Amino acid sequence: MTADEMVAAEVARHELADARHAHDVIDLTLGHPDPSTFALEAISVAATSVLVSHGSQTLAYGAAHGARYTRDAIASHLTTTDVPVDPDEVIVMAGSSGGLDLLLTMLAVPGDVVIVEQPTYFLALRMFADHGLHIVGAAGDENGPDPEAVADIASAAVARGSRAFLYLVPTFANPTGRCMSQQRQLAMLEVARSHRVLVIDDDVYRDTSPTAPPSMWSLDRDTVMRLGSFSKSLSPGLRVGYLTAGARIIDRIGGCGLLDSGGGVNHFASMVVAEMMHSGSYREIATVGQARYAERRAALAAALDPAQFTFTVPDGGYFLWLQLPDSVSSSRAVAAAHDLGVDVSDGRKFFVDAVDSESLRVSFSMLSTELLGEGASRLNEAVRSLVY
Repeated sequence: MTADEMVAAEVARHELADARHAHDVIDLTLGHPDPSTFALEAISVAATSVLVSHGSQTLAYGAAHGARYTRDAIASHLTTTDVPVDPDEVIVMAGSSGGLDLLLTMLAVPGDVVIVEQPTYFLALRMFADHGLHIVGAAGDENGPDPEAVADIASAAVARGSRAFLYLVPTFANPTGRCMSQQRQLAMLEVARSHRVLVIDDDVYRDTSPTAPPSMWSLDRDTVMRLGSFSKSLSPGLRVGYLTAGARIIDRIGGCGLLDSGGGVNHFASMVVAEMMHSGSYREIATVGQARYAERRAALAAALDPAQFTFTVPDGGYFLWLQLPDSVSSSRAVAAAHDLGVDVSDGRKFFVDAVDSESLRVSFSMLSTELLGEGASRLNEAVRSLVY
């Protein structure tokens, strides 16, 4: 099969995900799960099973925190993949994005400060802006933000009378893929406690790898609020996620009008996911996905030219973060790559402040190993043309 035929086949296969490939362009920008990993039959079986076993309760209003059946399943799952979790520490959310929006609605007011690492998840930046928050990027290194920089920003916020939040993706970060060391996390928590900063741990990529380290939330269940999701491991269309937090935050969020009036969020879908966790089918599906993404991650990394890019291969997540040669800007690399038929994400979009980035983000989650190899080959050629 030629490269163009591979692209065309991949486009047809990904219509459900709205992958906007042109027929001659390989798209390495989308951080979506591969639709071929969606367990249609298993989800159908679980939906039927939960309707039979729970009857009309499945289709009625649910509990504000989420059905106990669901929270039991999530707590049991996290006890296996992270640390022991009690169901009373869990609230069902509409994906991690829905959880983040609800946290900001309940806890923040316009003008509050949110401190972010740089680079960070670019769509979270849009959500913070939607809530009128003052977004400040903290200086840091390859392991995350500098605790002293975070302390300085938090001190300035407190002096102005503003509340400060710290948003992090400590595990398989988007866009870098790195896991923040526990030593750095503990330093960040010391700063957060000293300055009364609430930490948001966006833990959405935990189930993409069997080697995920303990969450930042596990180190301090009162200072940290952890957001998780089944979008990356099962299906984004189900819109099922969760919040784990200490009793004060759980009571505040669980008692809000939205959850009380709506009877929780996505009650039926969350019951279906819970059925899959209780039956064991979710773990089987996640394990298959982990192996598939590991294979694709390895294929993309192996096909990239180490003479053109500096990068670290993560153990999970969906992305590689590529450092370009000193003489090549990200904007030039993106344009040259597109001209050769491969789209990549400009590193500038992951920073708060305008920067002349020399980095690219590439995603391996959506495409076959063959197409990833072809995309890497085109990207190698594009950057090589800018260096020589």
